[in-house]
Amino acid sequence: MITSPPPQVDIISTSLRRRHLKAIVYIFVIIFGLGTWTNLAGLWVELPIIVPILPESWQLPAKLTLVINTANIFPILIVFASIIFKLNTAPFEIPVNFILLITSITLAIAFAFLWDKTTYLFGTKQSVYLMLLCFVTAVADCMSSTTFIPFLHRYEPLYLNAYFAGEALTALLPALLGIIQGIGTSDCIMLDDNNTNGTLIEIYHPPRFSVRTYFLLLSFLPLAALFAFSSLHLMKTGRTEEKSSIIKSKHHQSRIFILMNNIEDIDIIQNTITRINKIEKQLENNKKKNQLKEFASSKQGIFLLIVFQTSAMLYGICPGLTTFSLNAYSATTFHYTIIANSFAYPIMTLIGAFIPEVSSKQIYFLYVIHVVFFIYIFITAKLSPCPPLVNNILGHVIIFFVWILASLTGSYIRILMGNYFRKTRDHRGLIWFGLATQIGAFVGSLIIFILTNNFELFKERNICDKISQCF
Repeated sequence: MITSPPPQVDIISTSLRRRHLKAIVYIFVIIFGLGTWTNLAGLWVELPIIVPILPESWQLPAKLTLVINTANIFPILIVFASIIFKLNTAPFEIPVNFILLITSITLAIAFAFLWDKTTYLFGTKQSVYLMLLCFVTAVADCMSSTTFIPFLHRYEPLYLNAYFAGEALTALLPALLGIIQGIGTSDCIMLDDNNTNGTLIEIYHPPRFSVRTYFLLLSFLPLAALFAFSSLHLMKTGRTEEKSSIIKSKHHQSRIFILMNNIEDIDIIQNTITRINKIEKQLENNKKKNQLKEFASSKQGIFLLIVFQTSAMLYGICPGLTTFSLNAYSATTFHYTIIANSFAYPIMTLIGAFIPEVSSKQIYFLYVIHVVFFIYIFITAKLSPCPPLVNNILGHVIIFFVWILASLTGSYIRILMGNYFRKTRDHRGLIWFGLATQIGAFVGSLIIFILTNNFELFKERNICDKISQCF
């Protein structure tokens, strides 16, 4: 007689299958995170190579930062439209994500062939194609902030950290590719022409492979993200159960009910109900007026302000200061600090997976430390072309670690805030978190653009020019 296997075996095999599927989903979510900000992260890694070539020179990062963050207006309009008109954006998230990922692949290929094309605009030679590509890329990436993360609302909370890990890899993988590429070298060569009077000029030697090859290799990352998202769309593992919607009555219900049995004076009752309704409306109006004041002084309001200010410094102002704060020391310091900076977010994402929450006092402490590092970065940029200890190896080491620590603290604050708003405000909280990030980045980039291009607050350094030597 053949006996059937005990039910425990089926239970164990089913449990293992679910664990394996959840692990696969976790990996897919990480790869899905590669579809956002990959091209712009790669562009930033290439800055030490393209800055000496393009006509904007040291002002290029500030211009790119403003162009990139100007694209923030599009997700901001979408968020406000969804709030004002109470739009349900969830049905559009999946098709929009497919469009964004395909666009990201196309833009990476376009960067490869058009990054160095220039044309005359307002009488000066400018990198118009690069600016346009950056703007379109930023629109797509900023749109992803309002569709990628809210899409994960369908999944269990642990997958949000997986997405942050994938998003971190969008900085890490382009940086690793940049290490392989190298920066090349530069030499000061004296011109023998009689009209130059022995002028020294800087000659640049190319890296291991070109910028074109770099972006073509980078296009495989959003391609992998597209494959992962398609797989997530087909799989149901890891998704939370949909909550049943609560149907609200369209008719107004008073908080006070009156039992009208054998009451003859109906007019008195109707007047009483009218007064009750007026009192309720007054209470609701007063409540709305006090909500803004309460929110501004609440924990959520303060945390949103921290997200705004941190984003302004980390994503708006600091990127525009890279050349003046780092390139003044050396091109090598500039190159390897930018690359090492890309490792900061992945490291903090790993820490955030183990320590996703800290106390409010610890968040405030991290914020103060972040501001201190930012102030030092701004001072070095302001003192360019002769920042502190520019001719001493100690100065190179200090500026290297200040930039790294500024990125570490800023990135960790962002992760903590993302986890906090998802936990306390759910889907809407993630949208507000993304909105504060985008507005802060735009305001910061506008400030640094004005200081750099209009007021010319920061000065370039030519290492081959004796006048700009620092003693």
